[in-house]
Amino acid sequence: MGSGLQRMQSDDPLKRAGAIAQSIEELADLLRPEVIRAARADANGRRDLDRIEYALGTIGKALILTDYSIDQEKDIDKLKAFRESQKGMG
Repeated sequence: MGSGLQRMQSDDPLKRAGAIAQSIEELADLLRPEVIRAARADANGRRDLDRIEYALGTIGKALILTDYSIDQEKDIDKLKAFRESQKGMG
């Protein structure tokens, strides 16, 4: 198969989920304590950590709000409402 980015851009949601999971795992391995400490010591680094935290929160909320037993339009509406409520925080 192609690169992770190509898989994330795939029209196949299962391939996309696999690529995203792989990428997140790889990124988690890179976010080591020394990286976090260095980022906390710098204003731009702190902003980057805030962006990371925001992105992870959005991912977590999307996983919680997207309930396969509810119709898809309601899921999308809930996720959009959550993202709107978070604007200015990330």
